Amino acid sequence: MRIAFLQYATDPVTFFDPRLLYRAPEWLDPPRGRDVTPKLRWIPIVTMLQVVADMRAGDITPTGHGHNYAPEDYIEAWTALTAPERWSEEDGRRLKALFADAE
Repeated sequence: MRIAFLQYATDPVTFFDPRLLYRAPEWLDPPRGRDVTPKLRWIPIVTMLQVVADMRAGDITPTGHGHNYAPEDYIEAWTALTAPERWSEEDGRRLKALFADAE
């Protein structure tokens, strides 16, 4: 059995942890995800409340951010799990482009 996890650096659902109350999370260490603001700092209690607030709005972010996953971002995970015969990187690029153009 194979399992893939898709995760955006700005998806608060995947990063919520009650320990945010009293411990700085690793996801704030460098290197940060490409769309995690460098202005975000860990502050006891406050950071957890920010993540909770982000969870409430995580699905209204632009596609490809927060908890709003872009269809084309599933393709690499799908091909890694299924290993389709005669599948090339070019096939993956073309399929990603089709999904991206459909939005």
